[in-house]
Amino acid sequence: MSEVILEIEGFSGPCWVCKRTLIRSSGCVKQVALAAASPPKYHLDTLCSLSDIAVVTMISLSDPRNSNPVLSALKIKPQDKIISIRENLTADSNFILTHLIKQILYEKNRLCLVSFHNPVEHYQYVGKKLGYDLLKAVEDNVVKIVEPISDIVENIGLEENYLQEDKENLVKCFYHDIKRCLSDISTEETQTYLMVDDLSHLLDLGVDLSVIINFVNYCVNFINNDRVSVVLNSHVSSKIDEIIANNLQYIADVHIEVSPLNTGRSTDVTGFLTVERSTGKSRYHYKAFDRGDKNFPSR
Repeated sequence: MSEVILEIEGFSGPCWVCKRTLIRSSGCVKQVALAAASPPKYHLDTLCSLSDIAVVTMISLSDPRNSNPVLSALKIKPQDKIISIRENLTADSNFILTHLIKQILYEKNRLCLVSFHNPVEHYQYVGKKLGYDLLKAVEDNVVKIVEPISDIVENIGLEENYLQEDKENLVKCFYHDIKRCLSDISTEETQTYLMVDDLSHLLDLGVDLSVIINFVNYCVNFINNDRVSVVLNSHVSSKIDEIIANNLQYIADVHIEVSPLNTGRSTDVTGFLTVERSTGKSRYHYKAFDRGDKNFPSR
């Protein structure tokens, strides 16, 4: 298992957009792209020091899957049908999701984003920093967004709809919204991604664990269509959260885990990023830092 430093330029501190969201973790770190003001002429396809380089492979720096340190660490491929993301304790995995959206749009694929955690304004704000316009993609019918929490808030005062007591029926409504979303944007020429952020908020809505597991199964069944992949994010801060996350990890082709430092806070490192496949596991330190214009290699 390798361990390298992965530094990510971003914003530390609470997100002004997320003040009105249902938050389980301690705040939101806005992740932005590494600045490209002074890109190196060549980019290495290995994480090593210059003294260790025997062969340098020249690749396109315009391709974020190679030049972006997060995406180059994740190495998500079309054959990765189920991608699980586990957010432990005070860690924030939002930078994983926003970077995956960047890759999806770069590849001209389609996205159905189901957000229980952040409003669409958050993804638009971070996306702009990463170099993509999410709302423009929505206008172009490349992206569809489902915001269950916003829909619930809009129904406050409508007793027949607001937080209906039948939680299983509530989850079925979510499922049918997702199904319509996928149907609207899917094509035979592109890969369509279903991204759910995050499943643990279903517990906050009073949904039973067994119903949540059924919902996961509903989502996973979409991959029966070869052109559909699913990305399922879950925050873990309790035993029940852990059951959900363990189920996701068990079925995943790629399991991504974001964790805080065991020793607490550090000015040099924010936390751990682990990427696990059937072929092995890679572990990185990652650093989220304030706005700047320097390029840092993944080491």
